[in-house]
Amino acid sequence: MEENFSQKPLVGIVGGAGRMGRWFKRLFEREGYEVLVSDLHTPLTNRDLALQSEVLILSVPMPSFDSVLQEIGPLLSEGKGIIDLCSLKKLQTEAMLRYTKCEVVAAHPLFGPGEPDLKGQKVALWPARGRRWFSWFKDFVTACGGEAIVISPEEHDQAMAIIQVINHFMLLALGKLIDDAEIDIEKLKALATPSFVRQLDILVRFADQDPYLYGAIQFDNPAGEEMRRRYLEAAQRLAQIAKKHDLESFVAIFREVQALGRLLKST
Repeated sequence: MEENFSQKPLVGIVGGAGRMGRWFKRLFEREGYEVLVSDLHTPLTNRDLALQSEVLILSVPMPSFDSVLQEIGPLLSEGKGIIDLCSLKKLQTEAMLRYTKCEVVAAHPLFGPGEPDLKGQKVALWPARGRRWFSWFKDFVTACGGEAIVISPEEHDQAMAIIQVINHFMLLALGKLIDDAEIDIEKLKALATPSFVRQLDILVRFADQDPYLYGAIQFDNPAGEEMRRRYLEAAQRLAQIAKKHDLESFVAIFREVQALGRLLKST
């Protein structure tokens, strides 16, 4: 796992007191790494970590991303590495390349801090500058039982416009509808079909999520606005078909989605 390192490198986590920062701190320490953290009110500052760490994990809110990078970027020598954990990648990767001269790895853990470890989890990765720290982190992920998915920042954000933006959008709309309809929740759960139970289980997970992070994902994805427009157009078309009782058009769309389902099942 560490063929290019004589010993385990010193890891720094900027934003190490946040939920994801704490999660990765526990993981690295469990694997035998020494970990330094900086955050609000920690003894060590972001600048301390930039100077002392060999590889820096950037786990900060997206609105703070550029300002933190401008603070620490000039302190990172070319041999060091920086790895960000943002949910979006294109603009964040461009910022890392702009404000630093060190190796740059774009990473997105495709799970939340509620998971016990990396086993069975996925992490999107891209070697934006250099290969040494990319290989190190990729090997670390796979050695811990995770799956590393190598994808460019542009492709990542385009996919996340459906996986995150539209997925969250639909779930928030469903939750708002249920809340506004003043439906008896106990009766709703009692009558729920298996597929709707799964939808409700996902809504339950929203209770533990950060609404500001979800807002940033919704607002900041470059492809988000276009994807929301296309989703609303599809929903409006279905609504018109239902209003007109246009069974032929409904069946045609249903069969298109069935074909997609068969494709998804076979891949």
